Amino acid sequence: KFEPNESFFVNLSSPTNATISDNQGVGTITDNDTQPTITIDDITITEGSSGTQTAVFTVTLSNPSYQTITVNYSTADNTATVADGDYNSTSGTLTFAPGQTTQTISVVVNGDTKFEPTETFFVNLSSAVNATIADNQGVGTITNNDLQPTISINDVTVTEGNSGTQTATFTVSLSNASY
Repeated sequence: KFEPNESFFVNLSSPTNATISDNQGVGTITDNDTQPTITIDDITITEGSSGTQTAVFTVTLSNPSYQTITVNYSTADNTATVADGDYNSTSGTLTFAPGQTTQTISVVVNGDTKFEPTETFFVNLSSAVNATIADNQGVGTITNNDLQPTISINDVTVTEGNSGTQTATFTVSLSNASY
């Protein structure tokens, strides 16, 4: 555990056939542990076709500390975007109590039926207090679970008529949306 140097005392009292010139010895325990570093993992989650999934990032300290440690976090777009409804943005501050070494950040991922490539977003760490940041960015990978669309066309029947032209209107459809 990262902690300050600590000291203790050994006190002498009640001497026999002697006097005490210095009645207190000080023992110092020098801490050899480094200040913690902070890292965040990368995660992969399947988006789902409806509703939401929760992407859970784990933020870890390299070693425990005697101090309270805080670090700010916020999401950021990459190929997955908030504007496209891929995930919901979030931000805040994680607080590690003395001795605690892990915290989590939850990001809501929105399901859809749109065929799209695998997409990513970021969770960025910043402004650590009482620790340093060794890995400041977690990558959230959203794996698409929707099938590539199929194309279909309907059949039509047109009565020929005796003069002029007739129009045959066909409808071409995709089975699901695509990026």
